[in-house]
Amino acid sequence: MGGPTVSQKDFVVSADGHLLEPIDLFRERLPAHLRDRAVWEEDFEVEPQADGGARHFRRLHTPGFEGWTISRYRQTCGLMPEGDPEHILEDMDLDGVDVQVMHPNLSLFGLYTDDHELSLAHARVYNDYVAERLSPHFDRLAPTAPVPLTDVDDAVAEIQRVAGLGFRAVLLPATAPRPFYTRDYDPVWAAVQDCGMHVFFHTQTGGVKVDDPEAITLKVVMENAAQVNQPMTEKAAAKRMVTQAVYQPIVPQQIICQLIGGGVPERHPDLHFALIEFNAHWLSSLVGSMDKCWV
Repeated sequence: MGGPTVSQKDFVVSADGHLLEPIDLFRERLPAHLRDRAVWEEDFEVEPQADGGARHFRRLHTPGFEGWTISRYRQTCGLMPEGDPEHILEDMDLDGVDVQVMHPNLSLFGLYTDDHELSLAHARVYNDYVAERLSPHFDRLAPTAPVPLTDVDDAVAEIQRVAGLGFRAVLLPATAPRPFYTRDYDPVWAAVQDCGMHVFFHTQTGGVKVDDPEAITLKVVMENAAQVNQPMTEKAAAKRMVTQAVYQPIVPQQIICQLIGGGVPERHPDLHFALIEFNAHWLSSLVGSMDKCWV
């Protein structure tokens, strides 16, 4: 039996939901010549190592990186999360959430690589799937449409295409091929603004090199994942705090400085940006430092 539904007077938006993609989505829908390089996942079940421990797992496979195994959100009761919109809406009602912004999940590792054809194909497949699955609920489920920036003309075309499918936001890579201050991206900003959409950046997106397992995005993700299984030595404790307090804020701070320094908000005043899962403890210091650099 479910608990009571939470009632809220405020309009509540959850900005960091993730949609579980079908494990063979890209191997089934990518153009035939790309399917052997598709992001895919496998599900498996094991006996828990402790009472109440995780039983259901997924293993990720993607070009340049193989075999990341994670428990499926470590749930021990209730329905298995499968990206079912009706179940998502039930949970939202229980939590008093009016609108849920939904981002890709593990497909993020294939959407923003240095292989433009591969990335764009993943993005188009994902966007089509999301429109098919969620469009009847776009009043409360607001998915972001991933758009690679490795080719500006293709990015503009995809922005216009997904706007026609009903998307209200695009998801751009936090680590982009070029700095965000460049005028090369002006057609992208103009397309988003003209379509009445918003721009989202999510942590750990972009910077994937399909032939380099040492690419920064995958390396950081794996190091963070490995920390939970390592002894808590003095060095490990210091490294974890330095990573979170010093290095983690660098990417979102660069995005903000590049956008503002490049005059993007001035040239496109109706454009709104959201930075997701980057924390915000660094924001006041950043703003103060941005002012101080001119003193």
